[in-house]
Amino acid sequence: MKVLHIEKGSLADEIGLQPNDEIISISNEPIRDVIDFQYWAADDLVSMLVERDGEKIIFEIEGGMDGWFGAEFESFKYKSCGNHCIFCFVDQNPAGLRKPLYFKDEDFRLSFLYGNYVTLTNLSQKELLRIAAQRLSPIYISVHAVDTELRKHLLGIRGNDRLLQKITFLAEHEIEMHVQIVLCPGLNDGKYLQQTVDTLSEFYPYVKTIAIVPLGLTKHRRGLEELRTVDKKFALELLQWEKNKSQIFMKKIKSHFIYLADEFYILAEKPLPDAERYEDFSQIENGVGMTRAFLDEFRQEFSEMPGAVSPAKISVVTGTMIAPILQKNIVPSLQKIEGLETEIIPVKNKFYGGGVSVSGLLVGQDIVNELSGRNLGEVVLLPPNCLNQDGLFLDDWTVEKVANKLHATIVQPKTGFLEIISTLKN
Repeated sequence: MKVLHIEKGSLADEIGLQPNDEIISISNEPIRDVIDFQYWAADDLVSMLVERDGEKIIFEIEGGMDGWFGAEFESFKYKSCGNHCIFCFVDQNPAGLRKPLYFKDEDFRLSFLYGNYVTLTNLSQKELLRIAAQRLSPIYISVHAVDTELRKHLLGIRGNDRLLQKITFLAEHEIEMHVQIVLCPGLNDGKYLQQTVDTLSEFYPYVKTIAIVPLGLTKHRRGLEELRTVDKKFALELLQWEKNKSQIFMKKIKSHFIYLADEFYILAEKPLPDAERYEDFSQIENGVGMTRAFLDEFRQEFSEMPGAVSPAKISVVTGTMIAPILQKNIVPSLQKIEGLETEIIPVKNKFYGGGVSVSGLLVGQDIVNELSGRNLGEVVLLPPNCLNQDGLFLDDWTVEKVANKLHATIVQPKTGFLEIISTLKN
């Protein structure tokens, strides 16, 4: 594992590690990635074999390296996905985007480190043993269906990938699992959904939660299987089924166990559940409880906001789905702040098509098209999840490019409205 950078004053700096050093092993255990490093570096006495310019060097470290080590390592090579899921969003990307947007990862290490969902189709027995031995928990798993033939169809695979055997192994070794089901109307709903949920509940508490999320369909589904979208009628029926089912689980295992994505409540035009319904918000990154958490955090933030600011207007960019909720629950409170004008601006996703309405998939060019010619005020707020870590929209536009096109000040707050409104304070 190659060292890219050493922070001054860190333990890595103190022991003499240098950029371009390659860590070969720790305590005679081969180091394949950062997980191996963290696992073996926690021993009380560490013997680290390093290769530098063709020479082998051994570093002996007493007290272990559990804590701030101060070395940045080269990223490990991700395992790719060999599935051909009929609803895969990557396959629905338009041509001409940057290469990483066409890469489909299927790596249990990314699941453990970042919460990426994996199907386990390419997980070997050796990797199962590693997960158990190194306690790589929790793991996030895309199940979709436990019926073998239906799962093969949904994932686009030919053989039985022995999903339940793998889940059984992980449960027997007390690895916590969080599951998602991408729901496709007419395919894995109804009796198949019932079967999947009931089967997975037998593994509770190791299968701790099941998130049910709607499939996303773009206008770029050329040559792909025709699928039905989730509509209001479907969402209403699902909400009723989930209510009855989760009540059964509460009596049986003292947990709701199944959790619906926010989109189902919004499509059904039903109130979002209270925070207690989501328990520890284990599936929030999957769009489950994210809106409730945001609204509750805003209420807490509002109690700290100033009663008046210098006269200013803020324009809030958002997707069309969440816009009515922000208009109803956020704007009335902000209107109470003297001197502040707030406008919610829903942006239609022309890049992916009308079937995509979430804020996280907005692109720079659609934002510019929607906002051009408007009075945007002093600052334009972007959704917190529409940029990647390099500050790029999905269409490769940057915030700077959008700002220059609109001649506006554009920010993406890290902590919500309070961060911005406090700067407008009298």
